[in-house]
Amino acid sequence: MDTNIAAWMIAGGPRLEDPHAQRDREQLHAFRESQRVAAVERVGLIDRIRQLVQSKPAESDLVCCSA
Repeated sequence: MDTNIAAWMIAGGPRLEDPHAQRDREQLHAFRESQRVAAVERVGLIDRIRQLVQSKPAESDLVCCSA
């Protein structure tokens, strides 16, 4: 007997999947992927506060000089 057929028989043979369950699984997969991407791109509260508080270098006025 072919090992693929034996594995198929051990796994339970043919399974007819409910289209609703398949759609739900695909939507859940897409939702989890979107959440993962959003978590990577999200800037945390602490990082935003650091950007606001971070001192910026003083811009020199090129029109007025001390010479």
